[in-house]
Amino acid sequence: MLTMPDLSDPLDVAVVCLLAFFIPVAALANHVNLPFLTRGGGLLSYSKFAKGVDFGISLPSRHGMLLLYAPAGAIAGAMLRGMPATAAGSRQELVAWMMVAHFGKRSLECLLLHKYSGTMPLASACFIGFFYSTVSFVFVHCSGRVAAGSHEPWGLPVGLALFGLGLVGNFYHHYLLATLRKPGEKSYKVPRGGCFEYVAAPHYFFELVGWAGVAAASQHALSAGFFIAMVVYLADRAVGQSEWNRRKLDTPLVLCLLMETSRSSQRRGSYQTHTQSDLD
Repeated sequence: MLTMPDLSDPLDVAVVCLLAFFIPVAALANHVNLPFLTRGGGLLSYSKFAKGVDFGISLPSRHGMLLLYAPAGAIAGAMLRGMPATAAGSRQELVAWMMVAHFGKRSLECLLLHKYSGTMPLASACFIGFFYSTVSFVFVHCSGRVAAGSHEPWGLPVGLALFGLGLVGNFYHHYLLATLRKPGEKSYKVPRGGCFEYVAAPHYFFELVGWAGVAAASQHALSAGFFIAMVVYLADRAVGQSEWNRRKLDTPLVLCLLMETSRSSQRRGSYQTHTQSDLD
């Protein structure tokens, strides 16, 4: 049984309002062309969707992507450091370590793995970074609001298993993307290996598996709400990826696990683009 938000607590009310705003906006912004909130022309523009976007100050993509993830990891680390000794071994401590692991991994990938050559709007980096920081804070905070002994017995093993699978699967497919091209090559190559044989963006799917694991471990309704928000957000990114593949590679738009199948695109050649990180 999920622990429900306390609607007499202003913080819980604020988080409920944030979710009530974000989920429909993330789902509908690109369909109704909401100003400043589409993936290709506003506060949610990054990676390939930021190319050609003139939205105030821009910064190198590597710096912008790091700004998305590093503050969220730092917040979880600060909350972990500030926990009392009585929290040692608690579910809240575990969820905080999950947040540190997830956002620390993404930050290290930005620094050491992904290849970038473009720019992204500073406003987009700050907006998405604020959202991820809020996600990190809420997961850790709400996990501490679940009464000891009220967790379902399946939550811990299932949560850890899903989180580990999501972390490893996401990294593996990011690694495949980052190592597709040999040094000096600039043309786009259709990803091969792993689950790229079946879907176009398995790294999105495995990230969602990881978020499902955190929500299962937390067992708070607001954590579940942010998992739903991540599903909606990454599903929209997946639709954008599928549309991009169809335009650039002339592949059929077939959705599978939120992502377009890549089998037909594997028979294609290559075309000039800026960076393999376009698929992230």
